[in-house]
Amino acid sequence: MNDTLTMDQVRAAQDNDIAATTAVIEATESRVVRLAEKAARRMSNGGDTYMNMRDEFEQVGRIAVWESVSRFNGDTVDSFFGFIYSTVEAALLDAVRDERNGGAGADHNAVKTFASMLEMADGDVFLAEKLAQTVPPAGQRLSADRANAARLSWQGSSSLDVPTRQSQWAESDYSFKTGGTQGGTVAEALESPYGVPDDLVTSGDISREESRVKHAVVTSILEVMGQNQRDVIRHSFGIGGVTFYGHGAAGDDEGLAEELGLTVAQVRPARSKGLKAFAKRYVKTVEASDPERAEAMALAAAKNLSAGGRK
Repeated sequence: MNDTLTMDQVRAAQDNDIAATTAVIEATESRVVRLAEKAARRMSNGGDTYMNMRDEFEQVGRIAVWESVSRFNGDTVDSFFGFIYSTVEAALLDAVRDERNGGAGADHNAVKTFASMLEMADGDVFLAEKLAQTVPPAGQRLSADRANAARLSWQGSSSLDVPTRQSQWAESDYSFKTGGTQGGTVAEALESPYGVPDDLVTSGDISREESRVKHAVVTSILEVMGQNQRDVIRHSFGIGGVTFYGHGAAGDDEGLAEELGLTVAQVRPARSKGLKAFAKRYVKTVEASDPERAEAMALAAAKNLSAGGRK
């Protein structure tokens, strides 16, 4: 609460006094900014989208303050603030809902593709957004804008014609299966993940597609990790054409640290923590389609990434 605002100023603002209106705006500004930031975080976890949404929601909040002053009929400053902030929160909730369901412009097929990637990402909506841009076959991948719109639509919808997370994702055809029965989801849009008719698919097609998917998953997981962990892992294994420095006894942590502008003391924990975080996410992407393989991978990761057993 702002102790400097008085009921005389509130009444004057209701009579359109410029100085009093300015005092109300100044008294509520910091809280409006915090509420706008909270609303923006519901739309994005960072980057340009978050910044743009924050700025837009701040304006929504300020307008809500201006428009609600005249409707206040209480008799204390505390009740005034309570009325104003509840009005701002309601306005921001409506703005978030509009952005998710209307402004996002997600189409049904994009949401279905996102749904399949969400299962693969074990419910991590931001990872699913990245996977949707890389994992599906050519022609079915989503652009960055469509993937973002699909995520916002998914998060903001209370009822969509999409499978639930209890469904089992079948990696071989990018479809959901529930109780052994083919579900009507991405499979409707993806006639074949190999780019050729099903009856012409060869073992080579399958091998190439599996390899492509693995690379796409690795890239997508790295993109949603913290910068230091992401960069250290990429350079430790030469992922994405970056300089390969290796890791462990045969690695060049000094050279890697110099290239990234870090210290060796920063590189080593970034690699250790990054590999554990990466392994956890990667195992989850496998678990949806092959629980037994995922369990074996989790055990191997625990052994290899332990203090005494990392390879």
